[in-house]
Amino acid sequence: MWLTKGMGMTFSTRNIRHKTLKLTILVGAGFVLSACGTVYENPGPSIARHKIQVAESIERLELYPQGNGLVMSARDRQAMMQFLSGYGREGQGPIYMNRPQGAGAGIGQASSQVRQALAQMGMSHVKVQEGSYPSQAGAPAPVVVSYRRLKALVPDCRMGDEIQDTGYNSPSPNWGCSFYANIAAQVADPNQFLSPYTSTDPNMQRRMVVYEKYIEGEISGAPRNPDQRVSTEDTQGGNGG
Repeated sequence: MWLTKGMGMTFSTRNIRHKTLKLTILVGAGFVLSACGTVYENPGPSIARHKIQVAESIERLELYPQGNGLVMSARDRQAMMQFLSGYGREGQGPIYMNRPQGAGAGIGQASSQVRQALAQMGMSHVKVQEGSYPSQAGAPAPVVVSYRRLKALVPDCRMGDEIQDTGYNSPSPNWGCSFYANIAAQVADPNQFLSPYTSTDPNMQRRMVVYEKYIEGEISGAPRNPDQRVSTEDTQGGNGG
């Protein structure tokens, strides 16, 4: 033990070191206990965080007849055909056609041209519901053709934080978002997200043929084409060595 004297006071340097060491150990243990007591919330599976939503959308086409009738350019007719083709692919329910009240001959021509285009595309069976809406005299009043369709909403995958900066070794909240966003963008029929397609009845005859071949030890698959060849030759002329 070393003693230091000065101004009538005596200190023990070894005791000071021991007290400082004890204080450091207590502070460090407090941090460890605090970290162990922190509970981080589990973000849950990615399919629940980025669930694909399906919403109903209204697609509409406006046709503007003139006083002397409906005169459509080649570009206008192409736009109408593309619109009706979209209905054939993804339309839900009937086609709606709303006319302005008190309109002239062009309104009837618009209705006839839409029905003729449907017949040309093989959709003459499509139900067309017609209605009217109030319009002001002299103001442009189109014939509004519309239909309903389902649309998959693509999740927003923009990153708000650093993907590796989680602090507790767990997945980022955006983990898996791009996977479900790609699915939502690629699926042609959003009805698949609402209910699965119905399965058709299995082919019992084919099943029994495969089963009997399996019992007999025969190959149950289709025979291989004798002209089929598999080559492992190096087409680049090297051996990769």
